[in-house]
Amino acid sequence: QNPYWLWLGENRESLTKEAGSGKGSAVGKLAGQKWKTMSEAAKKPYEKKAEALKQEYEQKMADFVAAGGVKGKRRAEKAEAKAAKGGSKKARKEARAASGQPKKPPTGYWLYLKENREAIEKAAGSKKPTLVASLAGKKWKAMSDAQKKPFEDKAAMAKVEYQKAMEEGKKNG
Repeated sequence: QNPYWLWLGENRESLTKEAGSGKGSAVGKLAGQKWKTMSEAAKKPYEKKAEALKQEYEQKMADFVAAGGVKGKRRAEKAEAKAAKGGSKKARKEARAASGQPKKPPTGYWLYLKENREAIEKAAGSKKPTLVASLAGKKWKAMSDAQKKPFEDKAAMAKVEYQKAMEEGKKNG
């Protein structure tokens, strides 16, 4: 730990009262201001303590490595576990597709968007997904239930098929 963190640990309670809030951001801001205005003499004991802790840590690490330990082993193991778990979003998506698990069915809105994307893009005057989705959402909300019904019926049928496929996958898998 550095001298500032040692000082903060000892003075957090009084700083919290002074800040009037237990929020880390409020306490941290006040602590930073106070630390900057402290004299070198007031900081000296914390600097000595930090140096002593650093020496102790380095000695323990040297003993650990001398005894056959590997520095940074846990961090490396954690990174390997994360990579083995699936890594990137793209890799997880590909793994799911390869597993044969069915894709979730689209909602009525997504079926509407798919069917009317070209007209919505023309109305929006752009192909930017954010603009198209925004305009499509406004149009979807403005539609009556009768106008939404064909899309919602298709979505309900797709959901039933998806649930059947999932049940079958659970039975077989």
